[in-house]
Amino acid sequence: MKIAVMGSGGWGTALALVLLENGHEVTLWSYREEESTILREKRENPMLKGVPLPDGLALTSDRECVKNCKVVVLATPSFAVRTTARAVASLLEPSAVLVSVSKGIEKDTLTLTDAIAQEVGEGHPIVALSGPSHAEEVGRGVPTVVVSASRDKAAAELVQDLFMNERFRVYASDDVVGVELGAALKTSSHSVPGSVTAWASATIPRPP
Repeated sequence: MKIAVMGSGGWGTALALVLLENGHEVTLWSYREEESTILREKRENPMLKGVPLPDGLALTSDRECVKNCKVVVLATPSFAVRTTARAVASLLEPSAVLVSVSKGIEKDTLTLTDAIAQEVGEGHPIVALSGPSHAEEVGRGVPTVVVSASRDKAAAELVQDLFMNERFRVYASDDVVGVELGAALKTSSHSVPGSVTAWASATIPRPP
């Protein structure tokens, strides 16, 4: 399957390698051309030292790489998910599945990344893929477990099938909020109580 991974940080690169290993046609997109040039010349991501980038992994900074892709993975930092999704929205295939793998909550709006993808990619199935994972470990093939969560069961199971292999285990779920919050708070455990309170206050309706 043709897949674009939007975001060439450590996590996006590691997931692109999983998809490539599983036999898919994968393009890894970088926000800046200079970043993509470094990856093409070195065939290694500075954020994943010692992990080679196979020749079969396409590298670009052209957002039109999402054209004709059945799945588009949003792997930018959480603060850039909205702008990236907006930039590619008009280029997406009508049936394309959007996979949010960014771990975080949008600072100004306290919006979870799957909700951002829903706002921008209206009409597209949205899947949140996350878990207790580390890019360095996934890139080196260390056994890892994650969850593919979506309100669309077929989309969750599709993403499960695309990423699953012997070392990268994926379990399908419909608990999108739980998966996204768990991932967001994992990256900032020192501020968990305040983060939960702020998110709940902004998103959970209060009784009249």
